[in-house]
Amino acid sequence: MYLTSENHHYSIENPSICPHCHRGIEPIFISSAIGKGGNNSDIFCTVWRCTFKDCKRIFVAEYTVNTPGAAIFTKFLDGTPIEPHFPEIIVKFESKFIKTYMQALQAENLGLDEIAGMGYRKAIEYLVKDYLIQKDQNLEGNIEDLALSNVIDQNFTDSRENDLKDLLKRATWLGNDMTHYLKYHENFDIEDLKNLIKLVMDEIHSIEQKRHYITNLQNKNKK
Repeated sequence: MYLTSENHHYSIENPSICPHCHRGIEPIFISSAIGKGGNNSDIFCTVWRCTFKDCKRIFVAEYTVNTPGAAIFTKFLDGTPIEPHFPEIIVKFESKFIKTYMQALQAENLGLDEIAGMGYRKAIEYLVKDYLIQKDQNLEGNIEDLALSNVIDQNFTDSRENDLKDLLKRATWLGNDMTHYLKYHENFDIEDLKNLIKLVMDEIHSIEQKRHYITNLQNKNKK
């Protein structure tokens, strides 16, 4: 479609995906406005509506004018990030982990990477401490205010948890980099932190699945 500003016409490509429901669409155009972005470049903010009946949400797309007569899509200014796969055992936890993780993901989706990193770090702490408390109720009231690194060192002592412990330590190191003034692991970023969290979830799922079958499936064959 074409947008007009100060007697200049600009060609833009309509959004093809709704940033809320993430389905392919031909959205309804509502309005637009032009302003100034970084380096004093012209930007268009365009408002659209999703056409799916079970969505119909309004969203804003940003375009940057970088060539005469054309504006290039830059980003969505709102939307709902796609939820990652959470293993069933994680979903069943009584924890703020998933809620906190999704809020961090939303912040990252909006370009708030500094805030997102702190959110992921907080999510790790919820996951670790709630996982331990649900395994051993005696820990409740004893580990909530302990430093996360101490909790990990003191409570993952089973040899079957060695990989999980190593992953949690590294997730904590990167999470601290996202939270504190100094960053010690310059070659790793927020994507690495998210990858570590995924590996931690998968490792917890694997450990608990193995524990379940080893504990509950006994040999009843009689020879």
